[in-house]
Amino acid sequence: MWVPLRRALANPVFRDGLREFLAPGPRWSHAFNYLIVLAIVLFITWPKEGLVSLRDLPFTYNALGGTMVIILTYLNFTQGARKQFGASYALLRDWLAVTPLPAAAFVRGYVAAGLLDLVLFAGISLPLLLLAAGVAGESLAHVAYGMLTVGVCAGSYRVLGVTLLLWLERDEFLLYILVRLCYVFFLLGSGFIVPLGNPVLAFVDTSIWPQRLGSIAIAGLTLRGWRATVALHLLLVLASLIIATVRARRLQRAAAAAEGG
Repeated sequence: MWVPLRRALANPVFRDGLREFLAPGPRWSHAFNYLIVLAIVLFITWPKEGLVSLRDLPFTYNALGGTMVIILTYLNFTQGARKQFGASYALLRDWLAVTPLPAAAFVRGYVAAGLLDLVLFAGISLPLLLLAAGVAGESLAHVAYGMLTVGVCAGSYRVLGVTLLLWLERDEFLLYILVRLCYVFFLLGSGFIVPLGNPVLAFVDTSIWPQRLGSIAIAGLTLRGWRATVALHLLLVLASLIIATVRARRLQRAAAAAEGG
């Protein structure tokens, strides 16, 4: 674990993002508001755990987890598609053009810095999720699977948002619309069209609720339920990183050609 951390700290883009992350700002008030919302959900659903009968679905645990997924999905889509740091007067592509870094290193550093927010929000969610698991009879293993699912899915949406930002930053209206459409698809539409791509269903599938999601075969390996959802989102991360890196490289080459001309 030390090797990727050392490489991240050596990336100047990540260091800039880390300094801004640690500085006082609105993200800490957002995190506090997020914690209040989760606490309210837990406060409302906890007394009803033994009263509300949803077959064998653990009510409190999945209500809290579903709320987490809904909020984190939106935050990572929107924040990923918004410039996080750098000169306020320059577009991300302009900032990229003058950055003395390879395109791949720039994209990795920028994405890693953006994922610090996800680490913060997931970290403050864990204690409440553990409380919900206790009242609902969930094991620690199920909590770990649920947090893994939330982290991978929300992180993939952050990477996808960065990719859309690199392509559509100059067209802010189209970027705004496309990001919201992606959010609606992954959170709602995928539940009807591609259930294995839905993060809420995947989180529910990590609980003691019987596995009712389908399966998928990747490279000769059959994955069922939430594991298939995690695998699909990891493929989404890989594809998004490749597209973002190619786009960043093209922008750098275009800027170099314009400067040379």
